[in-house]
Amino acid sequence: KVPHFWENGPKYTGTGKKAMQRLLGIVHMNPEIPISDWIHTDEDVYGLGGVRTPEKFYETFGIDVVHKRTQHHLCQFVDKGKMHNDFTPFLRKDGIGIDYDQITYQFTDPMPGVQ
Repeated sequence: KVPHFWENGPKYTGTGKKAMQRLLGIVHMNPEIPISDWIHTDEDVYGLGGVRTPEKFYETFGIDVVHKRTQHHLCQFVDKGKMHNDFTPFLRKDGIGIDYDQITYQFTDPMPGVQ
């Protein structure tokens, strides 16, 4: 009989918390945690690359990692092609994605107070 993954759970107590700290650290979503508190093994291999910083992404799309909040109604910007039309002029010269160094847009909720 092959054991189910949950049968080995007691062997790995606390691993989930460490994994989450690592994940949030790699994507820069836990600025309150010192970078020395999470594991950086193979981060250069499995990291984010260098096309844009996570901070630039969060700033562009209205994500506040300090207060753990997002702007609402982002789908309205993305859904009907507005984001595509607004960002297309900023395609990278290699044609692979957007040159976020040229993007100054910062999404804010178009309907504050409406859920």
